[in-house]
Amino acid sequence: MADEVHFQVQASPERACGQYANASIVSTTNAESRIDFLYVDHANKNGDEVPAHLVARVIMPTSSLANLSETLTKHISKHLEQGM
Repeated sequence: MADEVHFQVQASPERACGQYANASIVSTTNAESRIDFLYVDHANKNGDEVPAHLVARVIMPTSSLANLSETLTKHISKHLEQGM
């Protein structure tokens, strides 16, 4: 069994409040993956154009993205079992 590591996550109050995103784009290569979190502003649609603002960009090793995907799947399944 691997040794457990406990992180003490620290964040400024501004970061700790988080950012709202209602869309994401994932780009992947063999080495790295990028997730762009966006706020799509449907209220200000102009014809076929909808403004989309970059809220955050996260770049990580693709192997970490695979681990993140697995973790998200487990959490979502558990949440759905409990009833939304």
